[in-house]
Formats: sequence, structure tokens, C-alpha cells
Amino acid sequence: MLTKLLFPPQWIPTQPYLSLPSLTAFLKANGCDVEQVDINVSFYDEILSKKGLLPFYEKAYSRFRELDSKNELPPQHQKQYHALGSSILYGEYILEEIDNAKKRLRNKENFYEFEEHFGIFKILKLGLKLASSAYYPSNLTFNAYDMRYSCRSSKEILSAINDREENLFIDYFEKNTVPGLLADKPGLIGISIINTSQLIPGLTLASLIKKADGDIHINIGGSVFTRLISEVSGNNELFSIFDSVIVHEGETALLYLIKYLAGEYDDIEDIPNLIYKDGNDIKVNRISPEGEDINALPTPCFDGLPLDRYLSPELILPILSSRGCYWGRCTFCDHSYGYSGKYRPRNVELLYNDLKALKSKYGTGFFTFQDEGISPKLISALSDKINENDLDISWLADSRFEPAFSKELSSKLANAGCRMIYFGLESANERILGCMDKGIKKENVLKICKYCADAGIWTHLFLIFGFPTETREEARETKDFILQNNKIIRSMSFGSFQLTKHSKVYENPRVFDIRAILKNDNMDMSLWYEYDVARGMSKRETDDIIQEFYDELSLKYRDFPIWSNLDREHLFLYISHFKKNLNEVPDLSEQIDRILKKRPDEKPANVDLTNMELYPVLNEGVFIGMFNFNWAQLHQAMMTGNSLRKMQMEKTNVLFDTNNNRILTVSGFVKDLLVNCNGKSSLSEIINIIGEKHQMDHSDAEIKTRNLLQGLIDKNIISSRTGIL
Repeated sequence: MLTKLLFPPQWIPTQPYLSLPSLTAFLKANGCDVEQVDINVSFYDEILSKKGLLPFYEKAYSRFRELDSKNELPPQHQKQYHALGSSILYGEYILEEIDNAKKRLRNKENFYEFEEHFGIFKILKLGLKLASSAYYPSNLTFNAYDMRYSCRSSKEILSAINDREENLFIDYFEKNTVPGLLADKPGLIGISIINTSQLIPGLTLASLIKKADGDIHINIGGSVFTRLISEVSGNNELFSIFDSVIVHEGETALLYLIKYLAGEYDDIEDIPNLIYKDGNDIKVNRISPEGEDINALPTPCFDGLPLDRYLSPELILPILSSRGCYWGRCTFCDHSYGYSGKYRPRNVELLYNDLKALKSKYGTGFFTFQDEGISPKLISALSDKINENDLDISWLADSRFEPAFSKELSSKLANAGCRMIYFGLESANERILGCMDKGIKKENVLKICKYCADAGIWTHLFLIFGFPTETREEARETKDFILQNNKIIRSMSFGSFQLTKHSKVYENPRVFDIRAILKNDNMDMSLWYEYDVARGMSKRETDDIIQEFYDELSLKYRDFPIWSNLDREHLFLYISHFKKNLNEVPDLSEQIDRILKKRPDEKPANVDLTNMELYPVLNEGVFIGMFNFNWAQLHQAMMTGNSLRKMQMEKTNVLFDTNNNRILTVSGFVKDLLVNCNGKSSLSEIINIIGEKHQMDHSDAEIKTRNLLQGLIDKNIISSRTGIL
């Protein structure tokens, strides 16, 4: 019996996710016929192409014309009109540029030029915005998929998976995904859902497969449903989409489910970690308390995945050195809840052999450890093995500020190829660290960061603002600690505290002065909750502190525009690429200097606009559009979060400058001038065309055209075929 394992959208498509390769390797080792399919990367690769994006553009264009042709625009359609109109303005340009942008992203020479990297991603993000507008108000990015339906409600999820007008995945999956999945008649399809952003796309796919072939057994796995065992086991409607769920670790459970479906195993009730429908009942089998024997698991298998389609110039493979968290006491965290049993590190010899085999088989030396935190003992032993055998790899890992993290250990890790370490500091205030049960001392933080910096390892810190009872003064202590040590602490991620479903704070709210957990019965799939605190900062105060910190970081860190705009895998590649010497942390601010050298401060020199042989052309990223409603008025309302009364038809001409993110309303004369700035007509020809169309005396047309061109030059809207005019 053929089993297909699927990884659905939405997840950032920069590297494979580890769930399918781990399961695939285990099933293959046990003689199963299994195929893994990364639908997420195929989806992004397809829609970020001219061929794949064209249907979205055509749909958006049709919907826009339908609204634009009306005599009036009521408030309920104004946001959609604005979203569609923006996309239509730049749509044709994106269609022409997107294939080349994706190609350049995968090219090492282009990728490591940050200004070009940023420009490439601007095009790709506009492509996703265009695709989203066709299914307004849904919004797809590289980091999220949002609909007006909440993924925290099973009722709303069930509505979303049937809403063809707003769910962009229905049309896509029906045409591009489901036929291929069913062609070789699998007996079981497993869908891995590890993030809430995958819930609606993943269950949409499950529903479409079930409608196409009801005989296929559909199983859902992953950490999201693991956190929702009681909710899922009481929801018959969800089981109309799929047949079973495997929670916690899935290797053994999935193997025996396959055997059961193939008629090779009789007792479905004995399969651990399985939730399944039995007649009108939903059964929850025994949850295994031990988890898998990590040393009995094979090396992950990435065979069958389209490794050349990920959005990175280098193949980066994920790997796991342990399951569970060796600390496991942080009161805000439930990351390790998805694993059964206690912390289990993999044997160092096996782990080294994993790295060696993966490098040899797939031709890459870039690895990201996916552990919650690698212990100093394990990471030290692994580095010894790597150094002894001269295995040439680059890697990143998450770890903790442990006293064992010495200067000698940092040097050893750097020699073994460690380029980045992610540390969870969370707070620089000792009281808050105690409330979090972090088990770290502030005095060790700078010491360890300096050890890493001296060894040439980039440190990235995680910070949390707004932990229950935290005051503004305590939050500012964290903020000031980072800013005062910007030469040692290289980058960070930060956000507000979230009350997660299985954290110790959630289970003991009174201990943390949480007055009330604000639950909504309709939000039955919630993995986090709103709450009220008896003391400490409010949500608004927390947001203010975060914004204040963000603003100050941009002033204190010269390379802030780079590392704050790169995702984890791409930052890792940048650091690996720009690392010049073993004991030196790469200075990404050099990239800022290179950019500034390419952008001289002085304005373009004055030119002789009496030269009639100039060939003006709109700068790349500048577009002209004509609308039947007052675009300037509408755009202003949208930017301020307002809506207008019913709008009457009022034709307007719009200039959209994506380079500076500005939208300008222009006169008919300026519109005609810009339309003719196509790089094919000389200044002399443009003056003649404009003068004739607007019935102007030639000298008047010439003066007005030149004056307008000078203003457009100053605004960097117009260039010539040979450069700035």
C-alpha cells in the first residue's frame, strides 16, 4: 500500500521542514512504500512564476473591473477596490519580473548583495499581494495566511475550507495538487500540520482529497493537533474531513496505522497516540509516555523533495540532536509539549554520522539544528567529533546561557563550523527571569556573548516583553541592556508575551497575578489566550515599549536594516558567507557601507532639457493607472483606517512609486506625459504628442513638458535609456 506524506502551506519555503523526512526515513527502514510531498514549496514556487501568478492576476483584474465599472462605490466595497486597484497598477510589471527575481534569489552572486536581495523580495512580496487581492480579504505572505475566518475556531475553519470566493487554496489545489496526489492511488495520506498558519490550507486539502476519493484514509499529524487532543476528540465535524489523528511523536503510530490499513495488524485500539473515528464515536488510544528511542531512528531522508525549489541559493538541511528540552522549566513555554517522554539526546556517534551522510548524499554543508536547546555537553562532544574528522560544515543551533558555556567551548564550536547560536534571554531583569524560571544569571549573559564574539560566532537573542507583572522599568532594563551592549550582542527577535495553552503560566494563572483568562467558547482551537493581569504593564504599554525599542535599535545597530529583514535561514547564510576569519564575527554593516557608496547623496546633476534627443522612461517600479473613483481620497481613508461614504464616479489618474511606497494623483496632462515616457519616444516626439492631444501651442507644450520633467527627475520617477536624465 502506498502512503503519501504531505507538508501543506503555509510555511516559509527557505528549507525543508524536518517532520516528513524523519517519518519517511523510519517508514522506509521498516519496509513501507512511502512518498513525501512538500506541497508548501511547490505552491510558492508555482505562484511566484509568471505562469502560476497569471490566473490570480486575471481573477483580480476581473473583480476590479466589476467594481470600477459601477456608478458608485459603497463603503463595504472600498477596501476591496483599494486592494485590487493597487495590485492591478503593478500587476503586469510583476508578471514580467517575477521569474527573474526568483532566479536571482537562488543565485549566490545576487543573493549576497543585500540591496539586490531586498529588491528581489519586494517583487516576490508584491507577487503574493497580487495573488491575495484576487481572494480579498485573505492575505498570503511568506510568514502567514490570514482570512476573515479565525484558525482558532473549528466552526470558522469549516466555513473557510468551503469558501471558494476567499480561500485561494481551493482553486489552486483542485487544479495543481489533488490530481497528482491521487494518480497512483495511495491508500493513506498523512498531512503534517505544525503551525496554525497551515490549519486552513491543510484542512482544505484534506477536504478536497476526501471529496475526490472517500476511500483514502486521511491522517493528520503534527504539534498543533497534539495541543488540541481534548478539543479534537470531541469534534465529529472535523472527522468528516479526515479519518484519524496522530498526536505527539508519530513514527511508531504511523507504522502500525499503515499495517492496520494494509490488513497486516488487527488491533487499531492498541496503536499508541492515535485518535480515530469508530462508528459514531471518536476513540483516543493510549498516549505513549516514553516517546521514540531516538538512537533507534534512522538518518532523515530527503529523497523525493524538490531540493532545488526552496527559496535559498544554498540547500540548508534541518537536523535534530535530541527530542524534548533538557531544561523544560520555562514557565512561558510549551514547545516541548509535542514530544512524548523526557529529554532524549541522540548518541554523538550517530549524530555525527547523520551530518556526514547528509552532506555526502545531498551535497550541502549547511545545517540548522531544530532542537529547543542543545546542551553544552552534547554540543561539545559533537564538536569534538567534527573537529577530529575535519568535517567541513556550517551550522546554527539554539542553546542556553549555561555556566558551562566557556571561552574554550565557544572556540571549539567555531572550529567545528558553528556560525550562529540563538539564545533565549527573554529578559535582563533578575526578578522576571526568576518568574520565568529561566535558570540563568544576567552576569553570565554578556560573558557568554563575548566568548562567542571572540570565537567568531554570531549571537541572536530572543526577548519577551510584557510577561505578567513586568513593569515598564523592568522592560526598559532589558531594552537598555541590549542597546548598551550592541557590540557584543549581534541581533535579536522580540515580541509580546503570549499565554500559550500548555504553559505553566496558563496552568497556574494566580501564581503569576493573572486575574482572568479570557476564553471564548467559539474559539475552541485556540493555542493561546488573551488575559487580564492584576498588576504590571497593560498590552498597550507593552506595545509602546516594543515600538520604542524598535526605533532605538535602528539607530544603535548600523546593520539593523539587514538582520531585521532577513529570515533565520537567510541570515545564517549571510553570516556564513561574510565570515572572513575564524575568530571574527562578520560585520554586516559593511554591506550598508557598500549600499551607501552606490547611492551618492547629491541629486542627479542638472541636465540640458533642451536636448530633444533624450528618451525619457519611467523608473522601474513606477506605474500609472486610471481609476473611475477618487483614488487619492480613497487611499488616504485606507491609510488612516477609515471608510468613506458612498463614493460617486470621479475619474482619477494615479502614479504608484513602489520604490518609495508612495501613491500620487496626477492630472491628465501629467498622465499623458508619463505614458509616453516609454524609452521609445524622444523628448521632441513627446512634446509633439502632448501638444497635439491637449491642443496647445508648441512653445507652451515644450515649456510645460520640460518643467514637469524636471520635477519628475527630482522625485526619481523618470530616467532615460542611458541613465538619469
